[in-house]
Amino acid sequence: MKYQYPARPTVDRVEDWFGTRLPDPYAWLRNAKDPQVLDFVARENAFTDAYFSSRPLNEKIEQLKADKLPVLPRELIPWRNGFLSSVVEDGDYKVRVFNEKLEDVGGLPQVHALDGLQVFSASPCPANESIMALMVQHPGAARPSVALCDMDSRILLHEVHGVFSLCWSKGDGCLYYSSTKANSETQESHSVFYRYDPAAGAETVVYEDDSYAIFGQVYPSEDGAYVMAAVCQDYALARWVAIRTADGAAAVLTDKPVEWKYLDSLDGAHYFITVSEAERGAVIRVSGSGQTQVVLPESQRILDDGFSLNGELYILACQDVSSRLLSLKTGQEVPLPSPFGALSLAGRAKDGVFLRFESFLIPPSILRFDGSALTTAVAGSRAEYPDQVVEQHFAPSTGDGTPIPYYIVRKRDARPDGCAPVLMYAYGGYNISMPPSYQEMVTQVIVPKWVENGGIYVHCNLRGGNEYGPKWHEAGMAMNKRHCYEDFIGIAEQIIRDGWTRAGKIGIAGCSNGGLLMSALVTMRPDLWGCVIDSVPHTDMIHFAEDDRGPMYITEYGNPRESKEMFQYLLSYSPYHNVRKTDYPPTYIQTGELDNNVPPYHGKKFAARMQAENQSENPILLRVLAEGSHDRGKGEVFWRTIAEMQLFLEEHLKES
Repeated sequence: MKYQYPARPTVDRVEDWFGTRLPDPYAWLRNAKDPQVLDFVARENAFTDAYFSSRPLNEKIEQLKADKLPVLPRELIPWRNGFLSSVVEDGDYKVRVFNEKLEDVGGLPQVHALDGLQVFSASPCPANESIMALMVQHPGAARPSVALCDMDSRILLHEVHGVFSLCWSKGDGCLYYSSTKANSETQESHSVFYRYDPAAGAETVVYEDDSYAIFGQVYPSEDGAYVMAAVCQDYALARWVAIRTADGAAAVLTDKPVEWKYLDSLDGAHYFITVSEAERGAVIRVSGSGQTQVVLPESQRILDDGFSLNGELYILACQDVSSRLLSLKTGQEVPLPSPFGALSLAGRAKDGVFLRFESFLIPPSILRFDGSALTTAVAGSRAEYPDQVVEQHFAPSTGDGTPIPYYIVRKRDARPDGCAPVLMYAYGGYNISMPPSYQEMVTQVIVPKWVENGGIYVHCNLRGGNEYGPKWHEAGMAMNKRHCYEDFIGIAEQIIRDGWTRAGKIGIAGCSNGGLLMSALVTMRPDLWGCVIDSVPHTDMIHFAEDDRGPMYITEYGNPRESKEMFQYLLSYSPYHNVRKTDYPPTYIQTGELDNNVPPYHGKKFAARMQAENQSENPILLRVLAEGSHDRGKGEVFWRTIAEMQLFLEEHLKES
């Protein structure tokens, strides 16, 4: 049947862009608080409610809760006789207290001045453990804030808005953070770095930079002697400043933006991973005057991160999108639980460091590393899947033929008969790598369970990420952004050629920049997909630069105001502007009214235009979460949203 969607009025709005007259019939949806927009959202949500009313939604929710993975700490910060850590449970960030055995023993005391705020993380003062810095989000605010609290008296001491990064220094017991001032109209954005002394109740500026910056980041040295400030020009390049905590002196280490990753400072020198001088990464030693010396040359591995332990440095590296752990001193690899997996730093223990590991077939766990061996500190689910295999392949991008890596997870005895339902996930942007994961990020599908039920999972590593260094990122950003979409299509066509599935039997999922990916793919190649899950997407690539965070995103996508060439390039793939009268696959679009990253009008405008132009009998659904931010909701709303996404996938891939 062809669906009767709620009425979607249009307006006769036409803008002039470098001589191109560009209609924007759903421009009225930009004002989230307008009564007409509120009515539109209410009717769209009611339509989506009606769609799922005849599906087993409650049963699906119960199944999801029964299959829920153990909640693991994200990072472990020593506090009193145990640790603090943020966790994600039921779609919600929470701060929990863990004992020495890493058992969850409760939450933090409630500071009533922060009632109703989202708390992302907590960091205790090293000089006074009752003082704590909380990273919080005010409802509807575009940027997070830092709230300094006395947890014993439960009093808010100090709050600063617009903070993306903070750290305590062991050296002086002070809090360091940056605040970035942005103007979406002028596209100006600058960062100022502060130190707050809780003992004196005083805030001082320790470094101010007048160059363009989308945000600033701060990192403490383990010995407390320095705080490293990164003035981030974009999502890769930054100017680095070393702030000495003893006297507040700031030494500029780089006179131009470079692509470095801070490791630690040892014996008065600073250690970084650089990809500015070495595409795959090299470790350098930087003196206080800024002179550099290579201490680990470039190799075939991509260097990602690292840490110091007992005066030695260890490096987290990547080999064809899977993690490796190396000793800088010996150059040897530390054996990991699987050759296809993701390893990340998760905090410090008295006798080592904590690392988080997961793979497609191994659930997330916390490992302890003492400098010689890894042991399990907290195990995840103990389910095993010996009948499943993970393979890595490369497919030619449809644009320029570049080989693009992807993982395929399948049953060992699966045969390429073209019948298997396939779920594909990708991100492709912001210099972020997408290593193996046990759950698909958007729909929360547990990969081995999807495979156990007869499906095939495909994890794509598109250009735009950092899987192969800066050139891989640059090849998928700005005037190269279309490569991301061509990479994904190339992988889809390859798995069809290999016989694993067929057009119309492929489900695709993505969120945020990955939501832009989904939106572009459904308008570029609607014939390929059997189902599309499109979460918190950018879709209007002509007006995104006018959003509050526009200055943070133009470094990745380009600015349509910059030139006619840039405008035309963005317009060539802008999903909202490329919807046409054709047959579209089943599409579930989800956004949140409180999204502080991507305003909800992107999803609303795209859904309205898709519903108006779709010529097929496939449903185009819009789900707008009233209290949703840049997520799939929290608590029961989260479970309902995930259940809807998974039911939508299962139903339409089964039917195709």
